[in-house]
Amino acid sequence: MDASPPARKRRPEPALNPADEPAREPAARAKNLLIRVLAGLVLIPVVLLVNHKGGLVFAGFVALLAALACREFYALFGDRVPGGLRIVGILGGVPVCLAFHFGSLEGGALAVSVLFVAVLVVSLIRQDQASFATVASLGLTGPVYTGWLLGFFVLLRATAGGPAASSGAGRDYVLMVLILTWSYDTLAYLGGSFLGRRKLFTRISPSKTLEGTLTGLAGSVAAALVCRSTFAGYFGWVEAVMLGLLIGVAAQTGDLVESLFKRSARAKDSSHLIPGHGGVLDRCDSLLLAAPMFYLYIRVLSDWISQ
Repeated sequence: MDASPPARKRRPEPALNPADEPAREPAARAKNLLIRVLAGLVLIPVVLLVNHKGGLVFAGFVALLAALACREFYALFGDRVPGGLRIVGILGGVPVCLAFHFGSLEGGALAVSVLFVAVLVVSLIRQDQASFATVASLGLTGPVYTGWLLGFFVLLRATAGGPAASSGAGRDYVLMVLILTWSYDTLAYLGGSFLGRRKLFTRISPSKTLEGTLTGLAGSVAAALVCRSTFAGYFGWVEAVMLGLLIGVAAQTGDLVESLFKRSARAKDSSHLIPGHGGVLDRCDSLLLAAPMFYLYIRVLSDWISQ
């Protein structure tokens, strides 16, 4: 009986990077868009109502989002962030947000300083030489990336000055940041999904296209002009266009920053908490840099431009 030749071992399929979003058929894109819209119809009224209430209700809501986003950030990196440090970071982002409500930008900076010391102390106790720098860096990045940056929404909501010298200025500022950022995200998603051809940031996010970015910027500028024509008439036409571009660029940059975090962790979404959107961190990534950019504009750039 002839001996059969040994069966050739099947070469394993190359592992796919979960962060590389595969090409999707139009039907799948339309389905995902429908899920995103339905989730938005539930979440947007809640956010608008909380913004209308303002005060501690708004600050507490933002602090909750910061804690959830920080939890998702740590989850991306698994065991590289030990449990004790996670608790310090997740809970530490809450007083950072609340400090913006009870104090000011200086209050938030003081809260971050205390958090920084707490993270270093916990890392010093728990880690060895080889892992100390990585663990301490990740431990601090979580609450600062989420709590500090989202805290600018609390700071904006408490703002009574700037171009809108009225009692409702803070509410309008927050609303404008949300509208411009959501407009950028929505138009960039639609433009990239149905018109996207030229890849823009393949090293960071293979799904980003030039067409999506341009339609997103157009949407942000158009939204700024609509805001200026309705409730934000204290901004000039040129200022509205400039704000639309600045917030659009900030939103895109915030999206890319989170995309690179996820690629480094080999993850597609920060979680699956929000259908069609991923996690809280996925939903807030564009807002994380948009709020500080808007605050910078009304506190520094608007005065400089008007001179």
